[in-house]
Amino acid sequence: MGVPQNKIKMKTIFLTILIIFFSLFSVKAQDFLVTTDRDSLNCELGKLKNDHYPITYIMGDQIISGLIHKDSILFYKKDFFRGMDNNRLRPWYPLVELGFDAGVAYQFGKFRIEDEYLTNKNHFGAQMGYYLGADLTYYASKQTGFGLKYNFRSLLDGDIHYNYLGPMIAFRLLERKQSNYLFFILSGGVGWMNQKNAPIQYLLYRPRIDMYSRSISGDVAVGYNFKLAKYISLRLKVSCIIGYPNFIKIEDYPGYIDIDTTVIDLGDYCRTMNTFNLTAGFSFHK
Repeated sequence: MGVPQNKIKMKTIFLTILIIFFSLFSVKAQDFLVTTDRDSLNCELGKLKNDHYPITYIMGDQIISGLIHKDSILFYKKDFFRGMDNNRLRPWYPLVELGFDAGVAYQFGKFRIEDEYLTNKNHFGAQMGYYLGADLTYYASKQTGFGLKYNFRSLLDGDIHYNYLGPMIAFRLLERKQSNYLFFILSGGVGWMNQKNAPIQYLLYRPRIDMYSRSISGDVAVGYNFKLAKYISLRLKVSCIIGYPNFIKIEDYPGYIDIDTTVIDLGDYCRTMNTFNLTAGFSFHK
């Protein structure tokens, strides 16, 4: 039996986010410079052009970029801090963050809960499932960041799978020089879902079919990060995902159904991807 395509896609997306994070997480070599005024700088020095070197260094909480004349430099050494964990050329707050979450998801909106064959009369249990998510953020300032997020939700004992992928903007309210902070995430992207074993009425039969749908979706989240160690935080998050598919594709159905000539009433199947999610997880930041 082959591996389901849905699981392959989920693993591929998680792996891609990890690769991007570790490429951003790697420490760049830094240069050492002494000016004619005997000031020393831990900086990044570019190539000489028109008697000036491009230079990047830190001042307060800001990264400053500019030019320095070659005659103002007494001494410099390229890659002087290679391999050292030196943060003088970066702000005190984390710049890159990778987060993972797991928890529960509850679908709201139309779910065809009146169908006892679908829910076994346990409406609340049918609409409850689990949530897995990951997001990668680069903070352009101590309060605002941009990134990419993905999540996977499974309901109805695995018969319904939801996926979401999209860009995001993150806002955080940092406590003073600490990693603890309240955060808000806004995202818009693409959601897609698969539903297996959905019972429908066809003549005198009660066949089960598999369906697929896709939709432009939105994801809004609020949460809090608690610092555990230098690069690791615990985070709690509440989120809401909204999506209304604009088409439904029947992927698998019994051979005696002729969907080319027969209109099948799908009711409220695959009509909404809306869920509330309560999760906990870890964030890794640098």
